[in-house]
Amino acid sequence: MSAMTHEPGEADEAAETLRYEQERQERIDRRNAASWKAVGVVIAAALALLAYDSGSAALTAHRDGRPWLYPACVSTACTLLILALLTYALWHRRRGSA
Repeated sequence: MSAMTHEPGEADEAAETLRYEQERQERIDRRNAASWKAVGVVIAAALALLAYDSGSAALTAHRDGRPWLYPACVSTACTLLILALLTYALWHRRRGSA
């Protein structure tokens, strides 16, 4: 017998190990996808809150005759980031990776 021969049980064990690793990787991928979705929701909510608060501050400052450009720019930037996040989410979903 040569040194390269394998027992039949070794092939079954290797296939079982490979299957286990593939299932483990699938679970990890599903968990990571769920985590990224949760992170996206939290980021969108934080940006929406900041956009609302900055917009309100800009309107109040404008009404009171104080400088209002900075909070207006922050509000606009947050709104644009929310739109970018939504665009990315839709692109990702249409691509079939969601």
